[in-house]
Amino acid sequence: MLPLNAAALRSVVRLFRERLLSGFALNFLSAVALQGSVLLTAIVLARLLGLEDFGIYAVLVSTVMISAGIAQGATGLVGTKFVGELMHTDPGQIARILRMCALMAGSMGLLMALLLFVLAPTIAADVLAKPQVEPFLRWVSAAIVLQVLVTYQYGALQGFGAFRQMSVAGIVAGLAHLGCSVAGAWFGGLTGAAIGFVAASAVRALVFTVTLRGVCRQHAVPAATAISWDDWRRFSHFALPASLASYVTLPCLWGVTALVARQPDGLAWVALFSVAHQVRLAAIQMPALLNAVSFSALSRLKGQGERGGFRQVFWTNMIVSVCFTSALVAVLALFSKEILGLYGAQFVQGSPVLLVMLLAVIPETLGLAAYQLVQSSGRMWQSLFLIVGPRDLLYLLLSSIWISSYGLTGAASAYLVAYTLGCVATILVARFDGALIRPASASE
Repeated sequence: MLPLNAAALRSVVRLFRERLLSGFALNFLSAVALQGSVLLTAIVLARLLGLEDFGIYAVLVSTVMISAGIAQGATGLVGTKFVGELMHTDPGQIARILRMCALMAGSMGLLMALLLFVLAPTIAADVLAKPQVEPFLRWVSAAIVLQVLVTYQYGALQGFGAFRQMSVAGIVAGLAHLGCSVAGAWFGGLTGAAIGFVAASAVRALVFTVTLRGVCRQHAVPAATAISWDDWRRFSHFALPASLASYVTLPCLWGVTALVARQPDGLAWVALFSVAHQVRLAAIQMPALLNAVSFSALSRLKGQGERGGFRQVFWTNMIVSVCFTSALVAVLALFSKEILGLYGAQFVQGSPVLLVMLLAVIPETLGLAAYQLVQSSGRMWQSLFLIVGPRDLLYLLLSSIWISSYGLTGAASAYLVAYTLGCVATILVARFDGALIRPASASE
């Protein structure tokens, strides 16, 4: 394909900016419903359950989500990348890719759920040093399969650019999460909250399954034919290293939670640390939404060979993400005590931890924006060995050293240091593809 001339490039960039605004607005509705429901549910449950029981609930949810993340591997990312690249050229291959994602996610989800159910006594007593958590771990294990299925569906919807449908599905799933969890805690305490979480996961899986099927029909994606060896090879070339990366990241994150839980006031500390992470996730949600829209556009531009437009989209997303996040972090830091007070008076003591976690959002956002170049070029092995592995192992190592001396602030500081170095590593790896990261000239 011939390079874009200046007029065509301006047209591409203008189209992206229009799509960015509309796609971001719709994606924002979905995220507000999903992530907002998580925050609101946490606030209500923290008040209903109290500090220690909320700490147990946080351990349960963290264990399920990390187990689901390990089980899904890179199916969500695979869905976004390949659907975006193939939707205008090969709908049949999209059907086969989605079928492979469903097979991988479903089988691995069942395996992880079975492992958690069987190993619940060992995890509760030996890893977390909290034997009372054992029955709750078994109850919530079923949610792993449900959460895994949603991951690849969400990624595929992003690849299609189906942000309007995602927003509707997100609102329904968010309301279900809030309603089921709060109703369960109101009538059944911690046990009811755990059961409500599983019920909300089931509703979420059903909603996104129906939504993806409808979008596939709109794009004339046929029923999947037999999957060939070439399909599996293409799938594994990208998915295998990306999956291995999740096998490093998520156990390290959960490992830090386990280290915190093992402390004398571990469950209370887990509650405080969980809240700090929730606020951090809320802060990084906006750039994550921008990245979702831009990565969909980048995948299409790459599939069409539009390198000039690719660079313009990348830099637009990078600048907007960093500027927006910096301003948001400043506001959240200013009102950190008031935010924590929403969870209850006992949570205000976690203000120093929250401030450090908010500071980590800035390098994390910069790294996420740059990481799109690594993803789009398929350099996932470099990502595993040069970015993800060193970053997450460093986080776990520093946490194991600093928690005993500095408590939760030590764990938060370890996150800040590890993700700052991870950001630097991401930029260095991305610069290997200088033709993409270099801003486009007017002639391109």
